[in-house]
Amino acid sequence: MIKPKLRIFALCLSFLLAVVSVPFVATAADTPIKVVLDGNPLSFDVQPQIIKGTIMVPYSAITSKFGATLSVDSNTKKLTVTRGKTVVQLTIDSNQATVNGQAIKIPVNVVEKNGRTLVPLRFLGEAFGLWVNWNASTRTANIETQRTIKHAMGETTLTSVPKRVVVLFNGMVDISLTLGVKPVGAIESWVQAPWYHYLRADMAGVKSLGSELQPNIEAIVALKPDLIIGVKFRHEKIYGQLSKIAPTVYVDQLFEWKANMDLVSKALNKEDKAAAFMANWNKRVADFKAAIADRNSEVSIVRFHDDNSARVYISGFAGSILKELGLNRPKAQQSPDKVFIDLDSQEQIPLIDGDIIFDITSSNNGGDEFKTQTEWQKNPLWSNLKAIKNGKYYKVNDITWNMSGGATAAKMMLDDLFFYFDI
Repeated sequence: MIKPKLRIFALCLSFLLAVVSVPFVATAADTPIKVVLDGNPLSFDVQPQIIKGTIMVPYSAITSKFGATLSVDSNTKKLTVTRGKTVVQLTIDSNQATVNGQAIKIPVNVVEKNGRTLVPLRFLGEAFGLWVNWNASTRTANIETQRTIKHAMGETTLTSVPKRVVVLFNGMVDISLTLGVKPVGAIESWVQAPWYHYLRADMAGVKSLGSELQPNIEAIVALKPDLIIGVKFRHEKIYGQLSKIAPTVYVDQLFEWKANMDLVSKALNKEDKAAAFMANWNKRVADFKAAIADRNSEVSIVRFHDDNSARVYISGFAGSILKELGLNRPKAQQSPDKVFIDLDSQEQIPLIDGDIIFDITSSNNGGDEFKTQTEWQKNPLWSNLKAIKNGKYYKVNDITWNMSGGATAAKMMLDDLFFYFDI
C-alpha cells in the first residue's frame, strides 16, 4: 500500500510544480525590455525585442534622441543614419551594414515589425560611440552619450567611446588586449621589446612609444588619440601635458590588475567582457582553493639581482594572487606592510625557505642576475632549504608572474599554479 501512495503523492507534486512554474516563465518572458538613455526611460510604439540572443530596438524612435538624423530609401530598403562625422547605412532583411563606408556584418538581420525597423542595440552603440550595457535581471538596456570616469587624478568626461587609445604602462597593454581593444600606441615591454611574446600576435601595427619610464610625447601627439591611459606612480608629473593632448585617465597602482581592468572597461564600453573574465577567474580561484584546502603549503617567491643580492616578494602582483588563492607564506616572510624583503647576504638564504619556492629571476639586466642565482645556489644553506630537499623549487615565467601585471598574465600565472600543485 505504501508504494502506490508514494506514486500518487509524486504525481500530485509534479502537477503542482508544473502549474506553479508555467506562469512564472511566461511572466519573465513577457516582461518588456526597458531602454534608458542618459538616465531617461524611452517609450516605443513597437517594443524592443530579443531576436536570436540580440537586443533589437526601433531605430527611428531612438536615433533622434541621441542627436542623429535618419533617412530611408523605400526602393532599396536602405536606412542612412548620420551623427556628427559618422554615417551608418543598413538594409532591411540584411545583416550587412557600413560605417563610414567600411563594410560590417551585424549579428542578425535588420527587420521590420509593425512598420518599425529594428536593429541590434550593441551595433548602434559601437557605430556611434555610445556606451551600451544590458542588465539581464531587470531587462534594461542603458545607453550613455557621455561618461565621466573617476580615476587617480580626479575625473575625466568622455563624449564618445574611445577608438584611438594610447597605453603608457605594461599591465594596461595586457588588459586592453584582454578586453579586445588594440591600442594605437603603447610603451614597450621591459624585455622582449617591443612587445612581450605572449602579446605580440595581437600588437601588429601598434606604434611604439618608448619606455614606460619616459613615454615619447611627440609620438603620442602624432597618433591623435582620443584616450590616454597612464599610472599615477609613473606619470603624475606629465598628467597636465597629456590631458592637453587627449582625455587622460590614470590608475592608482601598477599591479592592481582587477581595479585597473574595472576602470578601463568602463571607459572603453567593455564591462561585459571584464565581467565574463572575472566570472571565469572567480570560478577557477574557488576550484583551486577547494583542491588545496587540506595541504597548508607555505609558498615563497624569490628573485635574484645582478648586484649579488636577492629579493623575496611578499605582496605585489604575484603575492596578491597567492593571497587570493589562500596560499600561506613562511612565518619569516609575514610582513603585510611590505611588498618585498631585500636579502643582501647569502647568510639570509634561510629566509627564502618554504614548502614550495617559485623563482621569478629576470634577464632584464643582461643576464648577470643568473650569475647571482648560480652563486647563491652553490651555498650549502641553499641545499638545506626544505623546498630544495623535496624537489619543490620551480623557475617560472618572470614576465607573467612579475613584469606584465595584466589580466591575461594573471590567468597564465593561475594556469601555472594549477600545474605545479597538480590540480
